[in-house]
Amino acid sequence: MAKGSEVQNTIFENLVKHLVEVEEQKEKLLEEYFPEPSKERDELKKLIANYIKNLESLIEESHKSEATNTSLPFVAIGSEVEIQDLSTQEVQRFRLVTPFSGEIGGNDVSYISPVGRALLLKRVGDEVTANVPAGILRYKINSIKWHGD
Repeated sequence: MAKGSEVQNTIFENLVKHLVEVEEQKEKLLEEYFPEPSKERDELKKLIANYIKNLESLIEESHKSEATNTSLPFVAIGSEVEIQDLSTQEVQRFRLVTPFSGEIGGNDVSYISPVGRALLLKRVGDEVTANVPAGILRYKINSIKWHGD
């Protein structure tokens, strides 16, 4: 039982640390990537505020919970998301990262990108649409696991 409790404490501590980082970086992100007032800046600001609110609720629930798995109820920054492309049925895995992440790999997607925005805060089973330069992508979310450091 102690091992499960340790896993839960680690997830809780990582979520709290993550919340602090998001709150500290939100203004820097807006100023660096969207310096001028725009609809896109306003939408991202609302998305970040909603994300923070949902993350605070998740932290509160995880602190009360005895669950020891690493699944999340919604896509968070730092989570690994398994998705299925609805047009090709191909299954892919992405890790949602901040644009300030120093270690961006081939399967990493910034949460401010069209795909990242479409995935953020969505749940398993949700179908999402991302408008990208190549066209419209449609995915179904198969799984979400916490992968934050």
